[in-house]
Amino acid sequence: MKKNNKKGFTLIELIAVIAILSILLIMALPQVLDLYNDSRESAFITQVQSLYRAAENKYVSDQLLPDSVGSSAVYCHDDADEQNDLGVTNDDVLYKITFTDGKITSIMVMDDNYLYTSPAVSGGDYIKVADIKFNDTDVSESSTGAITCN
Repeated sequence: MKKNNKKGFTLIELIAVIAILSILLIMALPQVLDLYNDSRESAFITQVQSLYRAAENKYVSDQLLPDSVGSSAVYCHDDADEQNDLGVTNDDVLYKITFTDGKITSIMVMDDNYLYTSPAVSGGDYIKVADIKFNDTDVSESSTGAITCN
């Protein structure tokens, strides 16, 4: 009697397993990439909110100085500016935050991937940290010079 000593998988079985794994990967990859992008966007908004709070603290500190001037201020850091008003450790984050009458009226923050901008508001409505939401505006070639401290 001949003993059938079959070990291993056939080529068809291996191709079928590879095909099934490929289909699963193709189905899962977009969700993984969306999760990655959402986390980057969330981290950027957290950074914008941190800059907002740092600007508020700096503004209050500046107003306590004996030579403080009025209730308007601009804190800015751009590519050309060596001065980093808020002491942000990441020099790749550019920002311009404007105070009028002691409240933030405009905020613009960008990094290598995203740009957050909230235009100056009128009618007594000031920008609040809770209002900062991501607006899905990527930084493009045309907007890389959007923040200038001049």
